[in-house]
Amino acid sequence: MRNLTTGDAVKVADLTVQLGYELEPEEAVTRIAAVLGTPGHRAFGAFAGDVLLGYLHCYRAVTIDRGVMLRVQALVVDEQARGSGAGRQLMAEAEKLARELGCSSITLSSNERRTGAHAFYERIGYERSSRSYLFTKQIQGQT
Repeated sequence: MRNLTTGDAVKVADLTVQLGYELEPEEAVTRIAAVLGTPGHRAFGAFAGDVLLGYLHCYRAVTIDRGVMLRVQALVVDEQARGSGAGRQLMAEAEKLARELGCSSITLSSNERRTGAHAFYERIGYERSSRSYLFTKQIQGQT
């Protein structure tokens, strides 16, 4: 387990595509650098030797309605490495970080079609706490 670097961009882009979001390696470099340069954000990966098996991006969120929480923005494990324990390692690291940061909970969203991911989260102790819709508006000129 280690923090991601911009040197991981090619594999991060590949994993992000597996998660269902288009990302070119050049843009992954920019995004990784931005995340790592933003206070409260962390991005780390599970590795087998030098091979990135999966990554997790999270951040500490201070909210009026839920207090201080750790928000998992993205978690993905390579299709070929699912079931290897990499996802469990990444979530354990997030839970450790949440305790260190004084968070009272960890939250994440998972698309309704990702039933395998839902089963994984439930196996490691997470509960479905709401049914929500994510609303998005693209801002012209921004990526």
